[in-house]
Amino acid sequence: MKDLFISFRTANQTYSVLRRSVFSLMHRAEAALFSILILCKLATNLLFVSLMQQVWSLTLRFAPMHYLSNSNASDIFTSPAIIGCIVLIAVLTAFWSLFECSVLLHGLDLARKGESIRLPALLCTSLLDACHAFLPQNWLILVYSATLIPFTNFFLAVNYITQFAVPEYIMGVIRANSRYHLLYLALCAALLVLLISWVLVLPPFLLEHKSLWQSVRESVGYVRTRILRTFLLLLRWNVSALLRSLLLTAAIALPLYGIIIGIGMQSTQAMFALSRAALTIELPFFQFLIDCTITLAQCTVITALYDRLRGSLSFEAEAAPDRRPCRSNGRLLLTAAIAGATLLTFVLAACYFVLPEDDVLRSMLGGTVPIVTAHRGYSAAAPENTLPAFQLAIDHGCERAELDVQMTKDGIVMVTHDANLRRCAGRNENIYDLTYDEVRRLDAGRWFGQKYTGTRIPTLEEVLDQCKGRIQLNIEIKPNAATPDLEAETIRIIYEKGFEHDCVITSQSYDTLCKVKELAPEIQTGYILALGVGSYYDLPAADFFSVESTFITPGMVQQIHLRGKTISAWTVNRQEDASDLVSLGVDDIITDKPEMVQQLMNADADLDNDLLFIRDTIRSLIGWFDAGDEPTPEEEVIEEAIEDPEELLDAA
Repeated sequence: MKDLFISFRTANQTYSVLRRSVFSLMHRAEAALFSILILCKLATNLLFVSLMQQVWSLTLRFAPMHYLSNSNASDIFTSPAIIGCIVLIAVLTAFWSLFECSVLLHGLDLARKGESIRLPALLCTSLLDACHAFLPQNWLILVYSATLIPFTNFFLAVNYITQFAVPEYIMGVIRANSRYHLLYLALCAALLVLLISWVLVLPPFLLEHKSLWQSVRESVGYVRTRILRTFLLLLRWNVSALLRSLLLTAAIALPLYGIIIGIGMQSTQAMFALSRAALTIELPFFQFLIDCTITLAQCTVITALYDRLRGSLSFEAEAAPDRRPCRSNGRLLLTAAIAGATLLTFVLAACYFVLPEDDVLRSMLGGTVPIVTAHRGYSAAAPENTLPAFQLAIDHGCERAELDVQMTKDGIVMVTHDANLRRCAGRNENIYDLTYDEVRRLDAGRWFGQKYTGTRIPTLEEVLDQCKGRIQLNIEIKPNAATPDLEAETIRIIYEKGFEHDCVITSQSYDTLCKVKELAPEIQTGYILALGVGSYYDLPAADFFSVESTFITPGMVQQIHLRGKTISAWTVNRQEDASDLVSLGVDDIITDKPEMVQQLMNADADLDNDLLFIRDTIRSLIGWFDAGDEPTPEEEVIEEAIEDPEELLDAA
C-alpha cells in the first residue's frame, strides 16, 4: 500500500510539473496558435476534403465504373486508375495530417524560444519540414500520421475516414465469435502500445530533421520504461482538456438556450424551430471547437513532454510560468466564430419556421423525423422474416417493415433472407432447388426459441394479407440466375393484393430495379449500397438509396437530398449510431430494435417538454401572463400534442 501511495504521489508530481510546463507554453502563444489551428481545420474541411472529393470523382469519371457499390466493389482491384487514386488520396490525407502537426509543433517551438509567430513563415517552414516524410527512409511516417487522424482531426475522421471503417455487420460477426473478439482486442491493444511508444516521434522528426528510425529509437528509448506512466499522464491530460472544452461549451450554450426560452415566451413554434436549429448548427460547432482545443492540447503536451524527457528524465525541474502577454489576440477570431454560428442558427430557425416539412430545401437542412423500419420484422424479438416478427412490428407501432423475397423451384415467392436455408431453417439446401411443399415443411422458428417452434417460412401473399392497412413494407428482391421471373411475379402479387401504394422495392442489383421500373413505374425503388462511393446519385431507376450506416456522411445525405431523393440507413442497432444518423438527417432508419430507435425519436419531444416546462416555470415566477400574451389556438394544439398526444388523438 505504501509503494502504491508513493507511486501515485510521484505520478501526481510528474503531472503537476508537466502541467506547469504546458501552461507556460500555452500562455506564450495559445491565442495565436488557436487562431492558426482554427484556420487549418477550416482549410481541411472546406478546401482539402473538397479537393480530394474532386480527385475521386474525376478518377471514377475516366475509370471503367462511375460508382462503387457492393455489386462491383471487387472491380477496385482490377482498375489501375482506382487503385492509384486510393493510394494518392491516402498519401495526401496522411501528409495533410502531418502538416497540421508540423504547424503546431513549430509554433510551440517558436513560443518556447520566445520568438514571434508569423503565419506565412510558419506555414512555409512547416511545409518544408513535413516534406521530409517523402524521403525513402521516412515514408512510413505517413502511415503513423494516418493513425493519428482520429486523435488530431476528429471531424475528418467522423465525416470521411469512417467510409473506410469496419462495417457494423462485420463487427457483429467479430463480437459473436469469442476467438475473433479476443484477436480484435489484442490487435487494438498492440496498436495502443505502439502509439504510446511512438508518441514522441514527431518532435525530433519535424523540429530536428532526424530520420524516422532515429526518431523512433529516441521515442522508444524515452518511453520504454515509462509506458504505463506515460499513458496515464496523456490520458489524464486529455480528459482534463476535454472537461475544459465542455465547460466552455456550456458557457456558450446556456445563454443561447436562455434566448431560445425567452423567445418561447412569445411563440412556442419559434422556440421549437430555434431549438432544432441549435442542435443542427451549434452542436457541430461545439464539436469543432472541442476538436481544435484537444488537438492543440495534445501537441502542446507532447512538446512539453519531449522537452522535459530530453532535458531531465527525472521530471524534477520546475517550469516558471511565463507571465508575458500573448502576442496575438485569438479571442477576436473565437468571438467572431461564435457570432457567425449563432447568426446561422437564427437563419436556419427561420427556414424551419417558414418552410413546409416536405420542402426539398428543408430536407437538405435536416431536422426531419426519420421513418423507423423493422428489419425483417421485429427480428430482435421473433424469428426474422416470419409472421410473428411482422405482427410484433405492427404491435409496436412501426411505420414500415423490411423483408426479403426469394423464389422456390416451382415459382412461389417466399419471404426469407438467405438463399441457403441452413441458418434459419436447418436445411443445407438453396430455396430455389426446393419446391414450395418442401420449404413449407421446414421449421423457421425453432432456432430462435422454443416459443416459436413450428413457425413456417411465409409466402409473400401471406405477409401482404397480414400487413394490409396496418404497416408499410420495404420489399427487398434477391435476384438469382435460377429465378429469372422473381421480379415479375413479385410485382404481380403486389398489384393483386393492392399494395402498390403501401410498399417500396429495394435491391442490391441495379438491373433488378430497372426491371421493376419497367413493370411498375409508380412504385418507389431503392438501391441498396454496402459501399456507396462515386457518382451514383443520379441513377434514374433509384428513387432512394439504402446505405450501410457506417458509410453515411453529411455530404452523402446532402447530395441525395439535393436531387429530391431520400436515404435509408441499415442496420442500426446501437442508440449512439441512431442518434448520429438522426443528426445527419437520414430519412429512414432500418433496425432490428425499433423500440430503441422509437425511444430516441421521443427524445425530441422530451426536449420540447423540458423547454415548455422551463418556460412555463419562468412565466409563473415573473407573472408574465396578460391578455396580449395568450397563446394562439395553433400553439395550444402544438402544446397539447406534445404533452399528451394520445388524448389529442382520442379527441380527434
